[in-house]
Formats: sequence, C-alpha cells, structure tokens
Amino acid sequence: MLIGILSDTHDQVPRTRAAVALLNREGVASVLHAGDFVAPFIIDALKDLRAPMTGVFGNNDGDRVQLERRCAAYPHLRILGNFARLKEGGVTIALTHGSDSGILDALSECSSLDVLVYGHTHRAEIRMQGSTLVINPGEVCGYVTGRGTIALLDTEGMRAEIVEV
Repeated sequence: MLIGILSDTHDQVPRTRAAVALLNREGVASVLHAGDFVAPFIIDALKDLRAPMTGVFGNNDGDRVQLERRCAAYPHLRILGNFARLKEGGVTIALTHGSDSGILDALSECSSLDVLVYGHTHRAEIRMQGSTLVINPGEVCGYVTGRGTIALLDTEGMRAEIVEV
C-alpha cells in the first residue's frame, strides 16, 4: 500500500494543491496529514484528493471547530484530534504533530508501532528508532526551508522517501 504523508501546509494553497496533484498522480491509497493546516480554507485545497485523508491538529491550528466542520463537507477528509493510531496496509501507524517532544520521544521508542509520523519541525526526516520507522515529511508550505516536501510510504517494503512538491 502506498501512503502519502504531508504536514505543515500553513495556508499555502498553491503548494498544497501541487501536493494533492502529486499524491493523485502517484495513486496513493491513503493520505496522512500531521497537522498545522492553520486556517479552515486550506481544507478546500485538499478536497481534490482521490484517497481518504486522516489528519491531526498541530500547534498552529487555532480554529479547530471550523477545521472539523470544513472537513465534514468532504466525507473522505477527517481530523482526529491531536493523535491518531491507525492500521494501514497491515502496519500500525501513530500520527501526531510532534510539538510535544516528550510524547514524540516516547512514541518513537514504542515497540508496538511500526511507523511514527510527525511534523512540526518543518525538516524532512526518515530514520529508524529501534524497530519503528520515523517519518517527518517536512513542510508543504516551504516557509522555513524554502522547499515544499511530502513523504511517500510503501507499506509492503516498509520504504519511505521524501519528495519535493
């Protein structure tokens, strides 16, 4: 199963639309968003995803009620609070924004997880922490690093890559 992973869209509509187009071209079966959507209107840039999206809130997501309401208009988009534990493609995935480093450290050492997805730092990273594959897709918005990135995870081979938007 191919999973698209994004984070930190931060209201950057053009790059978010480019990320959606890239994920659709790749034919991902599922999309994970590790938070910092920021304003509810960014959800409209995600509506064209062909795969279902599960997201969590980030530290810059102020109007959470409106973000959830906007997602409710599109049955394939959902935000599950601050944390989600999912089973996708036969692997157990934890999804969090990553703004609490203590929680992030504890999750990265949790042996019951196959994959930990987080954002917040705006820095793309793929690494192994014990038996857990840890993925930060970087930032879609490009505000900190100057480049928009996402990640693709192939659950069959447990391989991930960072892709520039």
